[in-house]
Parts: sequence; structure tokens; C-alpha cells
Amino acid sequence: MNRRRRTTVRHLTGILSAVVAALYLALLFLVHDAESQPDAVVTDTTYGAYLFLAIPYLIGAVLAAVTDRRTLWVLGALLQVVVVVLFVVFAVGGSEHAALFEYEALSDLRMEVWATVITGAQVALFGLLSYLAMTRPPLPRESGVATNTQVIGKRD
Repeated sequence: MNRRRRTTVRHLTGILSAVVAALYLALLFLVHDAESQPDAVVTDTTYGAYLFLAIPYLIGAVLAAVTDRRTLWVLGALLQVVVVVLFVVFAVGGSEHAALFEYEALSDLRMEVWATVITGAQVALFGLLSYLAMTRPPLPRESGVATNTQVIGKRD
């Protein structure tokens, strides 16, 4: 049963990671389009950051599908913490660069909704990754090779 639950959690982790990557890629194109408008007041282009954010989630989605390594899950959980902390510092407040919600070129994109959805997904992903990191991967199944060994030269 533990093997089936773990596989399900791994698949959910991969799917959620792919969803977060897709959201970041959608933002990449939407932000690029918004900043490219002739009447947009662009103080700094930000769309490249969304590609930088999407890549680890795409890699994580693939790795969740093909492997079950505790180190991977620990690193993934730590990545979630780093990304959310960076979001709080650079987008919400506490920094001179904290202007995501006041950036005029993006005012039509409802960035607060995007931020809420993505952060919620990242928190859920953190929970899934933490579960995978804290539980032991099941031992590999026996390959069907005979396990009864016979000592050569010994008679019963």
C-alpha cells in the first residue's frame, strides 16, 4: 500500500510541478506582450524571470515521473521555500524592488490573482515534496531470481 501511495504522491508532485511551470510560461508570454505595448510604461523588463522560474519546475515534473530519490525531494522542498521567500522580498514588500503589484505595465494582468494561485500551488507542492522527503522509498521488488541457494558439495 505504501508503494502505491508514494507513486500517487510522486505523480501528483509531477503534475503540480508541470502546472506551476505552465503558469510561469503563460506569465512569460502575457508579461512580454504587456511590456511590448506601445503605450506601456516599462521601467524594467521582467518577463525573463518567468522563464528562469519555469525551468526548475519543468525539470522537477520530469524527475518526479522517472525517479524516487530522497535527495531530490529535499532539494525540491528547499526550492519551494527559496522561491516563496524571494517572492515575498521582491514582489510583496521589504525591498526597493518590491513593485510587482504597482508595475503599471502589468496593471491589466491582475498579478495578485496569478501570485495567489502560484503561491498556493507552491505551498501544496512543498507539502507533497516534504511527504516524499520524510518517508522512506520502498525497497525494490525482487526480480524473480531464485532466492533459495544451494551449497555445492553439501548433501542432505
